[in-house]
Amino acid sequence: MALIRGREVADGVYRFGTRRINWYVVEEGDALTVVDAGLPGHWQLLVEGVERLGYTLRDVAAILITHGDLDHVGFAEWLRQAADAPVWIHPADVQRANTVSRSLPPIGFLKELWRPSAFAYFVEVVRSGVGSVPQLTAFEIFEDGDDLDVPGHPTVIHLPGHTAGSSAFYLSDRDVLFCGDALMTYNVRTGRHTEPTVLPPIHYDAEKARSSIRKLDSCGEVVLLSGHGEPWRGDVSDIV
Repeated sequence: MALIRGREVADGVYRFGTRRINWYVVEEGDALTVVDAGLPGHWQLLVEGVERLGYTLRDVAAILITHGDLDHVGFAEWLRQAADAPVWIHPADVQRANTVSRSLPPIGFLKELWRPSAFAYFVEVVRSGVGSVPQLTAFEIFEDGDDLDVPGHPTVIHLPGHTAGSSAFYLSDRDVLFCGDALMTYNVRTGRHTEPTVLPPIHYDAEKARSSIRKLDSCGEVVLLSGHGEPWRGDVSDIV
């Protein structure tokens, strides 16, 4: 499993994780925002990566969760306690993040496990601790259109479809768009890299997911950073 240890993908924005699972760190001034929280097995990547950037965990000012799937909630609770920093999540995904049965993959994904690439992804998340993700014991909530007063100052764009609370974070001054799993540039079913796309089998409502993407049209030229896959650069209207 190849690890990504803090590759700069935009001005002051760093990619971490593996080739299949992404999370990010945003740098502003002397503070950091972590966007998504990978899996428990990624914790040491975070500790070492923050140190390489010249910070400590106490410099993390916020943890933003694009949606409540476990490969995005991951180490968020550990980091909240270590950094004394708030975890931010859409209210529609709080239950998903903290439900006892949350470690079960979506039915649509289970049906894809006959594919070697889908099975490899499943093995990776199990080995990375998907069954031991701690629940969020404290959190803040955001709503569509909120401008968050955290490093990077992102605007929230609610994109229901992948999950009910799925949301993107738009950094207008850097032309960076964190889209979570609303769009992916890696197909976890086939193991192939793609143009940004909606992958129906892993969404609770694929039609709603496609419709939600229209809300990104006004973002224009961006660096699109997905939860799965390589960064994409271009005009979001082309995706829409």
